[in-house]
Amino acid sequence: MNCSAHTPRGPDGSTVTSRRLRTRITACLPILGLILMAAAPSGAATRSGDARLTVSPGTYVAGQRVIFQGSLGRTGERRITLQHNMNRPGDEWTDIDGFSARTKADGSFRFAYPAPGMFGIRYRVVSRRMVTPAWTFDARSQDLVLDVVSGNSALNDGQVLAGVPFVINVDTTPILSRRPDLPPPIFPGRTLTLQRRVDGNQWKTLDRTVTDQLGMGKFAAVANRSGNVVYRVRQEKWTKHGNKIGWFPSFPTYVRVLESSSANLAMPEPEPQPTATRSNVASLATRQNRASTTASQTYGWAPSLWDFAWETGQSLTSRPSRGTDRTGRWRDTSTGTGRAAQHNGGLMLDSQRDNVDGPGDRGTTAVTLRGNPMRYGRWEVRLRMKSTETKARDYHARVELVPDRARDYHCGARNITVADVTAHGSSVTFGAKALSGAQWSRTLRNVPINGQAIAFAVEVTKNHITWFKEGKPVGTVRSRAAVSDVPMTLRLRLVGNGQKEMNRTQAISDWMRGFSLERGKRVTGGPDLRRGHFNGGC
Repeated sequence: MNCSAHTPRGPDGSTVTSRRLRTRITACLPILGLILMAAAPSGAATRSGDARLTVSPGTYVAGQRVIFQGSLGRTGERRITLQHNMNRPGDEWTDIDGFSARTKADGSFRFAYPAPGMFGIRYRVVSRRMVTPAWTFDARSQDLVLDVVSGNSALNDGQVLAGVPFVINVDTTPILSRRPDLPPPIFPGRTLTLQRRVDGNQWKTLDRTVTDQLGMGKFAAVANRSGNVVYRVRQEKWTKHGNKIGWFPSFPTYVRVLESSSANLAMPEPEPQPTATRSNVASLATRQNRASTTASQTYGWAPSLWDFAWETGQSLTSRPSRGTDRTGRWRDTSTGTGRAAQHNGGLMLDSQRDNVDGPGDRGTTAVTLRGNPMRYGRWEVRLRMKSTETKARDYHARVELVPDRARDYHCGARNITVADVTAHGSSVTFGAKALSGAQWSRTLRNVPINGQAIAFAVEVTKNHITWFKEGKPVGTVRSRAAVSDVPMTLRLRLVGNGQKEMNRTQAISDWMRGFSLERGKRVTGGPDLRRGHFNGGC
């Protein structure tokens, strides 16, 4: 039978309906149905009109226990799984590893699961080809605001007297303008830890307390010597009642300590620093609007040894989210006003709290991976930067491999730079240095940085190093001299210029992954790097 789409028409162009035509259409319907079934994706999900999904409570932070409740819209007890979609062009629905539950006989379900931290991510419940409507998540962010109270009206804000006790008030539910991700919910009884910066970039624990019913905390402190003292407060991990919320630090808070004899004199202004203000604050971090192409996908490196993603409330010292060797943790350091913390499902190095032009962005902030080094292997990072200030110098965001053991570190002489970028620049530099003083480097031009997410990777073998950008090899050194042959680990830094003022900047890593050399193709097809010499090292 001829089932073509031709339809008879009258002289005026109108369609002609006849018994013969109706008979042809009726006969062709089964064939058309078979064609449509063949054209439909075999794994396509269908949704009943009665399917539903709700998530509660409505206000939560990443890792908080939330309740999924709803129905598949069809009776019968079935196994169900969770799927997520990042809600960007090109993203697909993906199963969440390690989760399964079952519906009741009437098709309904109710279960608890940690809330994701990403803004705008969607979840749905699936059973084979049956799905619920999607639920869009927008987590609140953890944060803390510190307020130093001297009790002396003759002192300026941020000033205290040596040897005289003062108070540090802590607000764990701050309300800051242009920050719709704040305030977070209150967790009464959550431990707060007061720390002081020592040795230039380390944090020493001084005291602990707990939050009250309003999410507030208070510390009594005293500084015995004049000068600048830097404090921070960590709200520790919260695991009561099924929650899996990681610890979270405040920004460094600078306190000017004056000699007691100067109390009745004209007081000098404290050094420029971030202020715990409830205005002029905005979040620069947004998720990238497309998915990156990665070298691990292109060359079949999976499965990962470790994959840090900070998707559901992990802290810097949490083990990797996924991987065959889920060990390791991150150590954070700061020599100035910046901090490293989780935000929007990623790890963010932020130069200071306030998002305004002017003073308050100083020093270098860094995180270094501890506990799972490799002499040879593959490392991959998805990195983006945000900066709205242009009055001062740009920070450098630098992804590096550095010797894991202190005795192997020679002031950068063995470092491998995976990517070195600035927020307002348009280039990326990468390369390697050797103990001999030899170095190899290459710079890619016309690379958009500010607001763009880019996947950078490096492959290190005994005989070569290859660098990748967005899944493509962009450089190779085929020389044993470039390979240090010592255990290497990953480091991400927001590099300032000592204590000089810099542009307000955020460097955000959505994930960091490590792979062995046992799977996939080894790549040596990148362009040669330029060889030269340097005078660094120890």
